Amino acid sequence: MARGARHFVAAAAVAAALAYTALYGHIHGLPHFQSDGYSYYVYLPSAIIYHDVTLEALADDWYGGRYPDPTGIRRWPSTGRWLNLHPIGTAILMAPFVLVADRLTVWSNLPRDGFSLYYQHGAGVGAILYMLLGLTILRRMLRRHFSDGVVLATLIGITWGTNLFHYAVFDCTFSHAYAFFLVCVWLWLVERWWERPTLACTLAVGGVAALNVLVRHTNGIYVLLLPLYGVVHWRDLRARAIELRDRWRLLAIAAATGAVVLAPQLALYKWVTGSWFVNAYVPHGMGFDFGSPHLADVLFSTQKGLFFWSPILLLCAAGVFVATGWARKLVVPAVVLFALQTWLIASWTVWQFGASFGHRGYTDGLALAAPMMAACFAWMAKRPRFVPLFAMGTMAAVLLSIAQMIQYWIGVLPMENTTWAQYQDLFLRFR
Repeated sequence: MARGARHFVAAAAVAAALAYTALYGHIHGLPHFQSDGYSYYVYLPSAIIYHDVTLEALADDWYGGRYPDPTGIRRWPSTGRWLNLHPIGTAILMAPFVLVADRLTVWSNLPRDGFSLYYQHGAGVGAILYMLLGLTILRRMLRRHFSDGVVLATLIGITWGTNLFHYAVFDCTFSHAYAFFLVCVWLWLVERWWERPTLACTLAVGGVAALNVLVRHTNGIYVLLLPLYGVVHWRDLRARAIELRDRWRLLAIAAATGAVVLAPQLALYKWVTGSWFVNAYVPHGMGFDFGSPHLADVLFSTQKGLFFWSPILLLCAAGVFVATGWARKLVVPAVVLFALQTWLIASWTVWQFGASFGHRGYTDGLALAAPMMAACFAWMAKRPRFVPLFAMGTMAAVLLSIAQMIQYWIGVLPMENTTWAQYQDLFLRFR
């Protein structure tokens, strides 16, 4: 168990390399830049190759001055300037890999257009490495508080019992593997900040929180982890408020750091729309209906239902009730953030999030789900009589998730709008 926990990330790296090679190990037809993946990425060729952050030059060169509708990039009505549906955070994290790809492209004399061979792989490999970094941080946190067996089971469950591996390997230009990494870092920083609030840690807290917002604006809710970490009872809220008041200078520094990180996005919004804050989905007719959330559908339906497609996450719900020690400090923030996330997702006009394997709206927060899953495994480990049955059920959930992920990859499972009749007909079919 100790060896397995210690070498898990290396094993995950090998599995990701094999899967990525099987999917994209050919020169032509790499489909990395599709749908959301395109709009997350397009900032980079615009800046690196066209030296134009307005997205105008790329549109003129590639599309005759008008981006196709599926790219999610449309002109803002009052200014006529291009507004990208997605913010710049994913491109920032992806940038080191794309810069290397750009140099390789020049060296090999391939088309320096932002979409040729090396650019495709540069953008794709980045998601895998960020997933592995996130798992490394998560493993380190878990090993401080749980046995090696519990840590190994949790890492396997989070990686392959959910859609995390899918978004690192298949839809690798989407934002979710990047956001998963940032939430892992954020969780680690929050724990350190409450233990020892150094200036360096404070600066990192502000920077990482803001960068997570730049990846997905709704990830701003994860800021709540900072004040809620360690709150177990109602009476703890008063003490926490006093602690936050006493650290107001550090909080001000963190807020200022976050504002600096957010400034480029806000400046871009101001230039494009005339407003500092804007809902980029408005030109697409999308928004929230908080009065009629699709709660049951989001959690349990064949239409991307969280627990339907990733049943192993039910262990996280059980872990909330049996968590002790460090995991207990995370119960309140985990429950609050899960409730907020569910409410936001269920109230969204497109609550299925379009084409996806499982519900990708929850992938970012899997780092916070992991301690709850580990708490459940730890509780069960103390009851040896039931461990074999529990282990069989857990393994079945992971294997089912892997099988359905492969079905999705090869086109057997529909990308969206799966009905119960379709699911039954396609269950474990691979052709």
